Amino acid sequence: MILPGSTTSGGVRMGAGTQPTLTMGDAEAILKESSAVAEAAPVLNGVAQVVYRHQNWSTGVVGTTPGMLEVRDWPLALGRPFTQQDVKSATKVCLLGQTVVDNLFGGMDPLGQIIRIKKIPFTVIGVLATKGQSPQGQDQDDTIYVPVTTAQKKLFGTSFPGMVRIIMVKAKSAEELGLPRGR
Repeated sequence: MILPGSTTSGGVRMGAGTQPTLTMGDAEAILKESSAVAEAAPVLNGVAQVVYRHQNWSTGVVGTTPGMLEVRDWPLALGRPFTQQDVKSATKVCLLGQTVVDNLFGGMDPLGQIIRIKKIPFTVIGVLATKGQSPQGQDQDDTIYVPVTTAQKKLFGTSFPGMVRIIMVKAKSAEELGLPRGR
């Protein structure tokens, strides 16, 4: 995880991540210039109310790039991932975690359905495979992934063009780097 720098206000240091300085370009540069990085995915996230017909649910929404599925080692159970073209065009498409599917759709197939995130219509194009709880006890399936540019322009806004909150990276394996196996 790559976090932005910290700020100091009135002599008080605010801590890592308080200065919004990371951009999508930083994620691209990390991927291009670091031979040890297999994938880099920028993140602009927040919490939003999500509605399908008469059901609603408050969940985490993650604006990111298609590489996030590789970074998190998270396959799809149904549908297709969004593409670089979806990111480029800021399309209103989304991938749902299983907890969101259960709470909005019950036993219905969500693919192709329109949900509203912060009152904005999004087409469900995929469902993430069940991941379960994180080591900290957080429900990882209570999430929605959308193209990062869609999150920037339509859901959360940004302090400056291309801004993201964090960059998630996946390192190449020792084998990919041509290193000898550990003992």
